[in-house]
Amino acid sequence: MLPARAMPLPTQDVSPDDPTLVCPGCRVHSDRGLELRSLTRRGALLVCECGRRYPVLDGVPLVMADPTQYVIGELGALIEGEVPLEVAEVLVETGPDDAPYARLLEHLSIYLDAHWGDRATPPPDGPAPRWPLEALAAKVAARAAAPVARAVELGCSVGRIVAALAAGATHVVGLDLHIGALRRARRLLAGEPLRYGRRVAGRHYAAAELTAGEHAVADHRVTWVCADALDPPLVPEQYDRVVALNLLDSVRRPRQLLSVLDGLCAPGGELLLSSPYAWQSAIVDESERFGGADPAAALCELLRSGHDLRARYDIEEQAELPWTLRKDARSAVSYQVHYLRARKLA
Repeated sequence: MLPARAMPLPTQDVSPDDPTLVCPGCRVHSDRGLELRSLTRRGALLVCECGRRYPVLDGVPLVMADPTQYVIGELGALIEGEVPLEVAEVLVETGPDDAPYARLLEHLSIYLDAHWGDRATPPPDGPAPRWPLEALAAKVAARAAAPVARAVELGCSVGRIVAALAAGATHVVGLDLHIGALRRARRLLAGEPLRYGRRVAGRHYAAAELTAGEHAVADHRVTWVCADALDPPLVPEQYDRVVALNLLDSVRRPRQLLSVLDGLCAPGGELLLSSPYAWQSAIVDESERFGGADPAAALCELLRSGHDLRARYDIEEQAELPWTLRKDARSAVSYQVHYLRARKLA
């Protein structure tokens, strides 16, 4: 894994116009800087000269330095195929609630509604708004007025923000650790209809369907990758717009995530970040929490000072925005998230 601190520029010749994926297994720091090897597609694999091979599932490469534990924990999501809803309910009806397939169905229900509820038939019911991502998506969509060559979103989930980024970027990379979400994101942005189960109560689901419609994006303009946001297989300083929405409190080391985002951002590029700072010990290391009672102010100070980063940032915009996750027909979890847009100073 790359260090949490600033990443030097790569010494290997990697085209800045190509969203090349690089091998995280042999990436090393030397006296020449950060040395990278790009991955090459061979059938259903991405391969590196070092001998490492990375599988491509439904057009989504799985690229991690050590995928062993991930494969063990997510085997169900890796090999699952779309099944009729009545079959899915039979598969989960005997429990427990935290079984892998039950967790997959719940996760997809929550985030497909959150990202695409305005495109779903029937629309989401219950206490959550019809389209919980609306306020954040509007902030990203507004940046299309300042088009860029390359954009990347870490923690892209089922892809609605990738679609918004594509309206203002030549090419977008969408990265997430949830292969089940990425498979559906790719299908949706390719213009395919998607059927899914919307959770009603417990392990009971109702059928829903959605399409991306006008938000579909040509396949050659998006690169999807299943990878760790703390160790992305991406070339540093190649992205003019770097996005991580509601991810800081969903990773073990949020300070390292900030360093990674900074490392990906090109000089003069911008960061789009948001978080409710809902720290949980089961997810975030205690030593990695920042800001005490005011993490938003602390984040702004970290960016302005450039502490442990490659550069300093100018905070160009801040807002407090709503974010709600529908759990089922009778429950939802609501947050207020701090959103900011920051410009990397050359």
